[in-house]
Amino acid sequence: MIMKKPSGVIFDLGDTVLRLHTIDWIRANEAILKFAEKETSITPEALQDIANHINAEFEQVRIESMIEQDVISFYKLLFDTAGITLSISHEEAARICWNTAHTFSPEEGIYDVLDTLERHDIKTGILSNASFSGIILEEELEKHGLLRRFAFVISSADYGVRKPHPRIYDIAARKMELEPQEIWFVGDKPKFDIKGAITARMHPVWYNPRDGKPDPQYDCLEINHWNEFIKLINSFK
Repeated sequence: MIMKKPSGVIFDLGDTVLRLHTIDWIRANEAILKFAEKETSITPEALQDIANHINAEFEQVRIESMIEQDVISFYKLLFDTAGITLSISHEEAARICWNTAHTFSPEEGIYDVLDTLERHDIKTGILSNASFSGIILEEELEKHGLLRRFAFVISSADYGVRKPHPRIYDIAARKMELEPQEIWFVGDKPKFDIKGAITARMHPVWYNPRDGKPDPQYDCLEINHWNEFIKLINSFK
């Protein structure tokens, strides 16, 4: 694949910019249930069983339709199904969930990547499939000193559509004020990130640090470490 120097690079978030280490839904449920208005016999584990059943009903439809369900509407469905009223908003419950359930760290080399792009005057942004809002994603990036490095952060939760739907890529290109052909899109999931980038006419880059199996469906640049990406950017005059 012939690659030209990009004017902008849009990144996926999870396992691309930030590595996701753990998700502990039980811990999150325990923290949220402390805000139940009335005493309940439902345990964090039982609440998660209900959540798992709801997810099982909708997850495949969500993927195939490319329609996103945000965590706020999910929590309304979950807690009303469980017969639990919270003394906090569902928005605050979502923030508690994110902060207690997820453990992230910056991907090795990502700071150097962003330094390199800045030296080359290449714009940067983030486009993530997430049921949590862009504000919550921004708060996570701020924890790692990364938020200022991106011109924008787009979460599919805020738009109702998810990668690989081309419309959300179009929104990202507009925010970057560039034509899609001027943009590289970097992500770790071929069926979402790479497929969507190709459909949107961006240049797809598969970030594959853990040596996943090649996907013959997609013609894309593959990198296994951010050092390779830096060398490539520095090779452009």
